[in-house]
Amino acid sequence: MIAITGGNYREQCLHPDFDQQFGSGLRACRAINALDTNTVIEFHTFCTKEKELYLDMFESAYKIKTHKYHTQDDIGFYYEYPLKTPTIYPRPDLIRKAKPIIFEAQHVLYFGMLEGNAIVKGKKVVYDPQSPVCPKSFKQTKSQADELVVVINFKEAQKITKKKKLADIRKFFFNKEKVTALVIKMGPKGAMVYTATEQAVIPVYKTGAVWPIGSGDVFAAIFAYHWMEGNKSPIEAAQKASFSTAIYCNSRSFRFEYPGDRENITPIEIPEYPEGEVYLAGPFFTFAQRWLVNEVLNNLTHLGMRVFSPLHEVGLGEPGSDVAKQDLDGLDRCTIVFAILDGLDSGTLVEIGYALKMGIPVIAYVENETNENLTMLVGTGCTIEKDLTTALYKCLWLLAEKENA
Repeated sequence: MIAITGGNYREQCLHPDFDQQFGSGLRACRAINALDTNTVIEFHTFCTKEKELYLDMFESAYKIKTHKYHTQDDIGFYYEYPLKTPTIYPRPDLIRKAKPIIFEAQHVLYFGMLEGNAIVKGKKVVYDPQSPVCPKSFKQTKSQADELVVVINFKEAQKITKKKKLADIRKFFFNKEKVTALVIKMGPKGAMVYTATEQAVIPVYKTGAVWPIGSGDVFAAIFAYHWMEGNKSPIEAAQKASFSTAIYCNSRSFRFEYPGDRENITPIEIPEYPEGEVYLAGPFFTFAQRWLVNEVLNNLTHLGMRVFSPLHEVGLGEPGSDVAKQDLDGLDRCTIVFAILDGLDSGTLVEIGYALKMGIPVIAYVENETNENLTMLVGTGCTIEKDLTTALYKCLWLLAEKENA
């Protein structure tokens, strides 16, 4: 039996369209239940009066016992697109704190929550603080565990420990938090797993599509299942969790055993962020165009890539100026082109043609053009993607592969 405590929140995404009730706790319940329907799950979560009926239906549909703890605020996350930092409503500083969730179980998966704290006691506990702004250490929650694994992303770990280097972070969690194992999620670089005697790099996977919303919840859930119920080592559990998370990102579903959802999933090693530059091609003559170019630039940079953006590096310029030369000089220095193609801007097409002639690969993001308009691009080997998040990740993977070849 696994007891899960975590949020159940409304999640909305503008594009691609998505509007469902999930949150870390509810998603973890779904993930473990999909992997093994024989595992008994009990779910402890904060809940408004209005959400009680939904949780009753969830309990009936999945045979998962829910323990509801009253809270006053119905919390939601709104994403403009999956890689955009979500807007949380109500604003986090206005959320009224509820009395803590308190329970004891042999196996506990504990996610941090916005409404309040949980105080748990377990034989085996997996703890994911789930807070990029103010994460709490396990000890700060006043919880207890005979064996504790902390699953945490790198930035959260830096905030909790006030350390910058992995070696110092590891020392803090083993000396201060007394963990049995530590799993640090490193984003596109995969994850690091540390035990008292071992350490391992857990690979990231290339997928045909990328849906990152909730991927961390799925990783923690599948890790907890294999470590607790399957008696796998922390390294083995993390390896299995990484692959299952790739399936989720590829399919937006929990069909972990369905062969079709495993297609186009291959491991990739990214030991260090690539040194090569990405040339960001695209029109920037209207507010909407500039907004998109800026968003792509920010995301490429956040994913660890160096970017040459004509908008930011050169500017608009005028016909007859040396803008074109400066742009092409920048293109000569770059390893890959990320092109925004909607509208088939003439300057962007020239840049793509120049890149192809120079043997520079092109990732093209396009939603509204017909297949006929893309014939030459497809025929010359450009990678065409209609989903922005997928296009951004494929740019990183291709850049990393070129550098590691």
